Amino acid sequence: MSGGWTPSAQLKRMALERAQPLAASLELTYACNWRCVFCYNPRRHDIRRLAGAEWLTVLDDLRSLGTLFVALTGGEPLTHPEFLAIARGVRERGLALRVLTNGALVTERMAGELAALRPLAVELSLHGAHPATHDRATATPGSFEAMLRGLDRLLARGATVVLKTPLTRLNEHELEAMATLAADRGVPYRVDPTITPRDDGDPAPLAYRASAAAVERLFEKLASLGQLPHETRGAGGINCGLGRTTLAIDPEGDVFPCLQWRKAALGNVRQTRLLELWPTSPARAKAAAVSQAANDRLVASGGALASFPFCPALALQRTGDPLVPDPSHVAQAEAADRVRLSLTGPAGASPRT
Repeated sequence: MSGGWTPSAQLKRMALERAQPLAASLELTYACNWRCVFCYNPRRHDIRRLAGAEWLTVLDDLRSLGTLFVALTGGEPLTHPEFLAIARGVRERGLALRVLTNGALVTERMAGELAALRPLAVELSLHGAHPATHDRATATPGSFEAMLRGLDRLLARGATVVLKTPLTRLNEHELEAMATLAADRGVPYRVDPTITPRDDGDPAPLAYRASAAAVERLFEKLASLGQLPHETRGAGGINCGLGRTTLAIDPEGDVFPCLQWRKAALGNVRQTRLLELWPTSPARAKAAAVSQAANDRLVASGGALASFPFCPALALQRTGDPLVPDPSHVAQAEAADRVRLSLTGPAGASPRT
């Protein structure tokens, strides 16, 4: 259960000081060929989706801002009619590419095109170890087999692939089997126990959150791999890259300080070039200040929360306050702490991810 890119400490520190958006998530479209029951995307189609040429201008600005990593996501990004032109545009500008796809639209031709771009990773969604579980989660019969065909086509061409699973009450009993499926194909595997409301505020996905027992089992597995979630914080530090090292742009060009933060857009790339908008946005600066305030609040709280990853954007969605963790986050932090203590004892050093 591994994968993903982590910047060096020095690069991260410099980027945080400069508000250099190292990583950008571009939501090319909300359209999708699956209907995952816990999806965070709003249940609507794009109204005025950015065209390929507009995305290429965004990529020019990202390069000028010092972005290094671009994720093409959605919805299902492969449904965008100009997906390949945009993906090529990422690589032509010397930016590292990640593609987040469900894999079902990865034809033989698409697998070849993607592999030729040498992406940092093509990240595919795995929602169960068996067709019935996976297809129930996606509300799409045949989605499990379609995903596996796409996965195998990418692997046959030497593409770097990562399998990712949102842990839910639908698949929590298949956690080990999903890890085995990934291991049998030799691909990194990541599991995330966090299920979020939809970006439009609809709380329906929260009904699919995994049980507390399943989350604790996941943490025990991660601890055995040296990957138990953990943060080392100190007074005056910064909790995360919100408003500094991350940004997201939705299908219609609205810019946000991270993929989860949907409180208010910083602006729209159709009205203001990203190159001008990002450095001067008061909303970006306010979001960045929230990240620092969150760090200090967590340090002062002590206990399990002080050493567990925290997302102010999710806190805002769930409690209305980006500095106040919701009960499910507190429960996860306490579960991680119990697992750590069971391995190290009260005086032991916490494992690092």
